[in-house]
Amino acid sequence: CSSVLLSLADLDVFIKNSEGSLLKKVEKGDSNGLVEIMQHLMALKERQSSTDEMFEPLKQTIELLKTYEQELPETVFKLLEELPEKWNNIKKLAITVRQHVAPLQASEVALLRQRCTAFEAEQQQFWERFHREAPFRFDSTDPHQSLDARHMELQEMESAMASISDSASLFEVNVPDYRQLRQCRREICQLKELWDTVGMVTSNIHAWEATPWKSINVEAMDLECKRFARYLRNLDKEVRAWDAFTGLESMVLNTLTSLRAVAELQNPAIRERHWRQLMQATGVSFTMGEGTTLAQLLQLQLHRFEDEVQGIVDRAVKEMGMEKTLKELQATWAGMEFQYELHLRTSVPLLRSDEDLIEVLEDNQVQLQNLMMS
Repeated sequence: CSSVLLSLADLDVFIKNSEGSLLKKVEKGDSNGLVEIMQHLMALKERQSSTDEMFEPLKQTIELLKTYEQELPETVFKLLEELPEKWNNIKKLAITVRQHVAPLQASEVALLRQRCTAFEAEQQQFWERFHREAPFRFDSTDPHQSLDARHMELQEMESAMASISDSASLFEVNVPDYRQLRQCRREICQLKELWDTVGMVTSNIHAWEATPWKSINVEAMDLECKRFARYLRNLDKEVRAWDAFTGLESMVLNTLTSLRAVAELQNPAIRERHWRQLMQATGVSFTMGEGTTLAQLLQLQLHRFEDEVQGIVDRAVKEMGMEKTLKELQATWAGMEFQYELHLRTSVPLLRSDEDLIEVLEDNQVQLQNLMMS
């Protein structure tokens, strides 16, 4: 019962509002008045099919309610009697009004097409400026501030585009899809995600840089860098061509390589002379000590000197092995004692032949020769 009344009452209000607006006179140049009439004509067109078909089902519903002895307000019967004629009259009025405003509509359509053409050129200029000023480069200054500014400018353009699209829909005019403007919106979102990622990665790396080099947990940092690399691979493929992306990717990969070099340099075989060799190879000088941080090591740009680092570490390990061997030889011969015997005729003390000593001597000579050849 209530749904029947609501349907009829809604149509009654619609007809009254439409009639009041469609009877208004529109003069040439009155764009706002013309838009108002076109809005009502469009609304009437949109509901025409459903309204044309609503009266018969409503009558059947009322008959069904009567069967169940449901009492209906007198208003329902009155509306059901009057509305079909009112609806037909408003459709006829709409045809008359549409014919009357046709010249004005044609003039407005011509102006609208001019607006579309002008906006097409404007959005092309905006697209070019956007790609000059948006933070696509890794060395961009204040990227988030730049993105905020581009976002505000784009919002203004999108507002103008929406206004044109609404008018075009109203006057049934086809407009360009303004693809470049939509691309700018997509790229702003992509840039925002990319620079948020840059911030996350750089803040983590800067936090690591304060770590004393002997306390550096290379394994944990390596896992984190690999996580960053996976996150980068999940970004949109379009982003990968941008300098901001390649710069960030290089930072992550270079940090990974440098961390592996740091792990190598944490080898206990590394001595002061090896650090001097490394500084000479990289061309960067600093004082190596307990307080040396990861930041100072990263200044060496170890990712560019992988082979040099590996070579220095290999030599250091080999030298430590040599030092160990020499110490063992020194300890062996420090405790070695020679035995003497007197010459039978002259009583001069002579070295006694000692097979064990000779065997040790020959073995040690071989070890020293191997060290010299290595």
